[in-house]
Amino acid sequence: MGKHITWQQYEILQAVEKAMAGGPRKISVAAGRGIGKTAVMAWIILWHAFTRNKAQIGCTAPSSTTLFDILWKECIKWIQAMPPQAAGRFDWTQTHIRMRGYEETWFARFRTARKETPEALAGLHGASVGIYCDESSGIDDEIFKIAEGSLTGKDHLFFIASNPRRLIGYFFDSHNRDKASWQALSFSALDSPLVDWNFVKEIKARYGEDSDEYRVEVLGKFPKADAVDQRGYVPLLMEHDLRFVADEGRLLEPIMGVDPAGEGTNKSTWVIRDQFKAKIIAQEAISNPKSVAQKTIALAHYYDIPPGRIVIDAFGEGANVSQEIALAGFGRINAVNVGNKSAEEKFLNVRAECYWKLREWVRSGGEFVRHLDWKDQLLSIRYRPELSGKLRIMDKATMRREGYVSPDCSDAAMLTWVSLGSRDIPASDLSESEMDSLINIY
Repeated sequence: MGKHITWQQYEILQAVEKAMAGGPRKISVAAGRGIGKTAVMAWIILWHAFTRNKAQIGCTAPSSTTLFDILWKECIKWIQAMPPQAAGRFDWTQTHIRMRGYEETWFARFRTARKETPEALAGLHGASVGIYCDESSGIDDEIFKIAEGSLTGKDHLFFIASNPRRLIGYFFDSHNRDKASWQALSFSALDSPLVDWNFVKEIKARYGEDSDEYRVEVLGKFPKADAVDQRGYVPLLMEHDLRFVADEGRLLEPIMGVDPAGEGTNKSTWVIRDQFKAKIIAQEAISNPKSVAQKTIALAHYYDIPPGRIVIDAFGEGANVSQEIALAGFGRINAVNVGNKSAEEKFLNVRAECYWKLREWVRSGGEFVRHLDWKDQLLSIRYRPELSGKLRIMDKATMRREGYVSPDCSDAAMLTWVSLGSRDIPASDLSESEMDSLINIY
C-alpha cells in the first residue's frame, strides 16, 4: 500500500490513454472521498505539461484550500519525486508551474473558480490545451462554459473530478444528460486500499448507510432521487457542507443582514458576515418597527458598521423599520424587497440570487459561528429550477405548510449577499425628496 497505483487510479489513467487514442477527450470522475483522485489528477497534469509541446493548462477548484493546499501541493510533491533530469525541467510559483526556457508559453496555471472571477479558465491558447477541475460539483456552470471555449484545437484534454454532491449542474450532467460526450467514471471509497476505514465508519455511524452523506462521501454516488420532494425541490445545502467554529475575535468589515418579524412565531434576527464567517448577533421574539430600528442602530455602532453595509428585508415589517431608521437620522441603509426580479437571468428573484451566493460561499470555505439555530434553518432551505430555467427558493409560506422551521437566521444571512451597487450611497448624498421617495418605495 502506498507503493503502487490502485486499480481505480489505473482506470483513470486508461481513460487518458483512450482519449489520446481517439476516444472522448472529456473525462469526468465521480468518487467517494480518499481514493487518490487528487494524486492521479496531479500525475496527469504533470504528464500533460511534460509531454505536450508548449501546452497551456488551466487548473481550478471552487476554493483556494482545494486548489492550492491540496492540488497544487500534490503537483509539487510529485515534481520533487521525479528524477533530477525530469524535475529540472519545471519551475514553479504559487500560481504557476512552468517549463524552463518557455515560461510565458508553456505552463500550468492555478486560479480559483468563482463566478465573480470567471476568467479562471479563459485565455489558454497553446498548441495543446488542458483543463483540470477538482471538486467540480461546486463550480459554477458559467465557468465551464468559458472553459469549453478554450478547447477548440485538436490536442486538448478536459478532466473534471468531484464528490458528486449536486443533482444539477455541469458535473451532474456529465454523468447523466451529456454522458455520451464524456468518459464518465465512478468509484466507491469501499473499493480503494487508500481509504481510512475509520472515516467510513464515522460517516456510517453519524448518518447511516441510507443517507445522502454516505452515498456522496463513501459510495461516490449522487444524492438519492428522493432527495427531490414531490414539488421538485432539493436541499440548498447538505450537512457535510456546513462548518461551525468558535466565536473568536471580531469580523473584518462586516455586512449586517436584518430580518424583521412582528409578534408572531418568527424572530427578528440580526446577522453579520465578512469574507470568512457569519455570526448571529441578536434575536428578538417580540418586536415592532421602532424596537428593530433602535436595536439595528445600536448594533451598528457596536460593530462599527456604516449604514451602507446594512441590508434589511423591506417587505412587510421591514418597510416600516427602514423608515424609522431614516427618521432617527442614522443614515440610509439598504432596504431591499428580495421578491423583486433578479438582475441575473439564472434566478427567479433577488432571494434566489442571494441564497445561491450564500451556498457558493459556504462551499468555498465560509464558516458559521456556533449557534443552536444555524443548522436546522440552513438545512431547511430548498430550491428548484422552474420550467423557464430560473432557480426558485421555496417561499416562507410553503415552508410553513411543509413543516420546516422558520428561516429567520438563514434569511438574515442571505440578505448579506444583496449586491451593494449604485443605489447604496450615503444618506448625506440624497436630497430630502429622494429620501422621501426611497422611504415610500420600501
